Order: sequence, then C-alpha cells, then structure tokens
Amino acid sequence: MMQFFKVKESNLNSDLKGGNEILIYSLLEDRMQASTKNKDFFSKKFNDYYVIYTRDELAMKLGVNVSTITEVFKRLVKKGYLVMKHQFNGATKLFLPKFENETNPEANHDNVKREIQRPEIGKPNSSRTPNSNNKQTIYTRDTYPETNSKKIVAITQKEKQAAKRKKLNELEINALSNSLETKAGFSKRTVNMLKALSFNDPKKLYQLSGMVFKAKNVVKKQARNVRNSQLALSFENNNRYEDMAVDLQRIVMTASRSKRSNVEGYIFSSLVNYFQEAVNDYCCHDVQSVIG
Repeated sequence: MMQFFKVKESNLNSDLKGGNEILIYSLLEDRMQASTKNKDFFSKKFNDYYVIYTRDELAMKLGVNVSTITEVFKRLVKKGYLVMKHQFNGATKLFLPKFENETNPEANHDNVKREIQRPEIGKPNSSRTPNSNNKQTIYTRDTYPETNSKKIVAITQKEKQAAKRKKLNELEINALSNSLETKAGFSKRTVNMLKALSFNDPKKLYQLSGMVFKAKNVVKKQARNVRNSQLALSFENNNRYEDMAVDLQRIVMTASRSKRSNVEGYIFSSLVNYFQEAVNDYCCHDVQSVIG
C-alpha cells in the first residue's frame, strides 16, 4: 500500500533545492506536528519543541545513503531550517526554527513564543552554552561530526552499488519528470508535487501519474459526445489546471488520512470526479450529460 505525507506548497517555492531537501525537511515537519502535541518533546532550555529523527531512519525511509542525509542536514543548518543539539547519552534533538504549526498555531509550552536562533558559525551562544555534564553541541556546516571525528572509512562495494542505484534512480525520475512536463503538458509545479507525493521514487511517480492519465481517459470516453470536452481536458487550454498541484495534494492527502483499505482506488475515484468537474465547468453541462 502506498504511504503519503504532506508537503507544504511553500516548501516547493522556498530556497530548498532539489527533491531530497524538500522531502527530508517535509518529513521533519510532519513529525514536528506530532511533537507539538506532546510536552515530552518540549525543551525548557531552548523554549521550543524538537523532533527525534535519526539519519539511519530517514535513509531507510527514503532509500538513500546515510551520507546523503548528512549532506542535506548540513545544507538545512546553513539555510536556517535546522538546529541540531547532540545529546551525550541520547539521540540528537532536531529543532526547526522556521516551522509553523498548521493545525494549532498556539501549540507551545505555557504559550512561550518560539525563538530558537541559529548561532554564528564558530562562535558559542552564551545563552545556550550547555554545561559540562550534558556536553551538548550545536552542529553547523563546519562542526558536524562524522562518527566522533574518526577518519572517513573507505567506500565499500556495497556503498558503491548503492550509489550506482541512486544515480540510476535519479536519471529515471528526471527522464519521467521531463516527459510529464514536455509531452504530457503538466506544469513544472504539478510535476514537482507529483515527485514529492511519490517520495522521489520513479516507480511511485509512474504509478501516481498513471492514475491521473487513466482517470482522464475515463472521463474522455464518458464525455465524447459533449461539445468542447477535449478542450476542457487539455492542460494547456483549461485554466482550472493551474491549481492542479494543490488539487492533487488534497486528493492524495485525503486518501492517505482515510481508513479505507483501498487507498489507490479512492485516489482514482477522486481523480475521475476531478476531471468530470473540469469538463462540466468548462462546457457548462451538468454531471449527467458528462457521465451518462
């Protein structure tokens, strides 16, 4: 069964670059939504909520190397999206300075305003300097440790194979994305949303985009006798599709939150309804004239 999580539209239009940065930060935000509902994940010392998300867990979820997660973490720290607090005897706490709680904006501890600040690189922050017992460290692009400062281990054959698979995966998803944009007529914004909803997995992207085309073809046959229906189904001619990225996100997220056993079936039915409404609005016909 396909699993989905929410990707904010603002992340697609931010300075987050590439699918990995958008996906990883979106996963952190998704977990932060849960953290803000649990006071156990509130740090009195830093007046903010945090998440626990190990690099190994993220790497396994996204099917990438741990080194990829490490590099993305460094970039997120540099851009101000992430502050990391290393625990001497526990998992690293991840703070998200730019996170905004959508479900409950006031979700905080005793209504304390969120004011996590990034310290300047190379300069300690006296207001957050940890004591010697905790031995906590704020990681930046220059201080991020690799296995406690040990020498980098030579790349094993397994890692080489994983790197090769990753490269092939990138080539495949880039080719499919280009085809969706240049041949199928999807906007770049819609393609980016499809990639995000598919976890940057070419197989899932092929499956999700395939459902879109299949639903569109179903309505095309239903509306074959409706005047201008072909124009209504054209991504280039119908202005309704300008917000297709948002509509797809709504459909997929609604399906993923439902308790239905057949999530794919729910998505497909919703896509059929979506294209039926597009034809109805464009041609000024009622539903019966389209699906009858």
